[in-house]
Amino acid sequence: MSHDAAVVVGGKRLSLTNLDKVLYPETGTTKAEVLQYFTQVGAVMVPLLAGRPVTRKRWPDGTAATPFFQKNVDSATPAWVERRTMTHGSKTIAYPLVDDLAALVYFAQSGSLEFHVPQWRFGADGQPMHPDRLVVDLDPGPGVSLEQCAEVALRVRERLQRHGLDALPVTSGSKGIHLYSGLAEGWTSQRCVEFAKAIAVDLERETPKTVISKMTRAQRDGKVFVDWSQNSASKTTVSPYSLRGTARPTVAAPRTWAELAAAGLRQLDFGEVLGRLESGVAPAVIPAQAPKPPAATRLPRSTVDLQPMLASRSTAEEFAPRADPTVWAFEYKLDGYRALVYFEHDAGSGPGSLRLVSRNGQDLTPTFPELGQVPAGLRGHTGVLDGEIVVCDEEGAPSFGLLQQRIGRRGGPGPAARLLLFDVLELDGTDLAAKPFRDRRTVLEAIPLDPADSWHVPDLAPADLAEAFERSRVDRMEGLVAKRWDSSYRPGRSPSWVKLKHFRECEVVVGGWQPGEGGRARGIGSLLLGVPDENGGLRYVGKVGSGFSDATLTELGELTGRLSSEQSPFLTDIDVPGARWVRPELVAEVRYSELTGDGKLRHPVWRGLRRDKNPDQVVGAGSG
Repeated sequence: MSHDAAVVVGGKRLSLTNLDKVLYPETGTTKAEVLQYFTQVGAVMVPLLAGRPVTRKRWPDGTAATPFFQKNVDSATPAWVERRTMTHGSKTIAYPLVDDLAALVYFAQSGSLEFHVPQWRFGADGQPMHPDRLVVDLDPGPGVSLEQCAEVALRVRERLQRHGLDALPVTSGSKGIHLYSGLAEGWTSQRCVEFAKAIAVDLERETPKTVISKMTRAQRDGKVFVDWSQNSASKTTVSPYSLRGTARPTVAAPRTWAELAAAGLRQLDFGEVLGRLESGVAPAVIPAQAPKPPAATRLPRSTVDLQPMLASRSTAEEFAPRADPTVWAFEYKLDGYRALVYFEHDAGSGPGSLRLVSRNGQDLTPTFPELGQVPAGLRGHTGVLDGEIVVCDEEGAPSFGLLQQRIGRRGGPGPAARLLLFDVLELDGTDLAAKPFRDRRTVLEAIPLDPADSWHVPDLAPADLAEAFERSRVDRMEGLVAKRWDSSYRPGRSPSWVKLKHFRECEVVVGGWQPGEGGRARGIGSLLLGVPDENGGLRYVGKVGSGFSDATLTELGELTGRLSSEQSPFLTDIDVPGARWVRPELVAEVRYSELTGDGKLRHPVWRGLRRDKNPDQVVGAGSG
């Protein structure tokens, strides 16, 4: 091929550019050779891609450069490339379909060497169908040879055959082996995950020194990881016959079982794969059996109560210099009750077992009966989730005041509570706490919750701190929680999570004080605050007991002593034990998070006296 060329593939005209560019520097393999390879394997590769959303891994500058994944079609993609749209959280992605040779060659021309797809296809209505194949990915850890990986593959095959399945073995072109089994109707992605995981757990139980079913990389030395998770509807696997972005142009190559049982097994390059196709050696069909999925296998899980991970404190201004969106994710801080969610559900239709546990170990389950049913998307699963129980106002903002009212009613009339989930610690016996937050978030977002459910996974806040903080203010959230993408889940307070709260400021008039306890027993414990009412007197807005220095308390003691009064300046009776009244002449400023439903300041913190203001100039909280 020349440097550039125009060709017609399947009736579509394609422009092929930079054909002499070297994409594999170690072997000198050019773009022209790569395109020739995909053209020759198209007849067996396209049927394995067709109808599936394709994620491409691209090396436009060759495998010595940094690659990137691409899911969306871009503006340069020809209109004749079929596409299907899917929504993931707050993102909508238009995936391409590689349903013919022209589409395969087009994407290879743009630097795509690897083609990754899920185990399901789109239906005629454009919606994902149930999976039509099951995959088991055998990933050798450090010190494990491909031949040892093949030994585990033979053991997996034996267990598949017990259930009427066989598998097509594929050496991945990278390190390990993929096993594909075709499926008839009746399987779901959830059931495929459970079935593959049961096999993995069984193999680990038999030979714990050579097989591992857990995802923890630190434990994989000398073992083969039997990865069952790629059957999740949200996961993808590199397609058979795809090239790999390795030093040499190796291929995810279909093999025979005789090859896996023989000595000297190794990965194959694209020239060897083409030779096998010409000689008819390589199988191209994934065997389809198993008319129905086998019975479910219950996997054990820990039922020990955990302690939640807590965020350290900062402000948006202090945090801004390190708010790198590649390091930190931002969640909206929710104003409710923190709860760890322990659930266990069999494959039936019953409610299953569920406990909502507060930070101090209190069982909240009876208090929120509307949250006591495991959603349909989690039926048949067990796990531990982390979230916040909230009650939202008419505008959709979490309201702590409404939550307090809801607790008093215990499920009576009024807004129902919702469970907003932001982390997953365990799922189906797999401990995810040691996984980075990025991976845990991916697992959490893959849970198929219905909008009508009382359990929800809120979207992340925008990646830009200023935009996220402003959005949280406009939406009347408490603020943000910044979480390191690489943070594991560890009980107790951690610098890997940082809460950035909003605080509002207002002017108030001091109308009295309450004696303190302990070290403040003889002086001011808190100040009683009000704002001028249009009918005269003060409207009570609560008390402030934090933010005072010793010097401030001394000064306030002297001032309130001089202003002591026998009469309350407040319009209504104030139920504050030991209250002492003062003439309403002192103006102060406080910081607070929000107003409760009855007009009280929530979380007020003392900021100081406003000696430049008179009481009649105070406009009160909530005014701006």
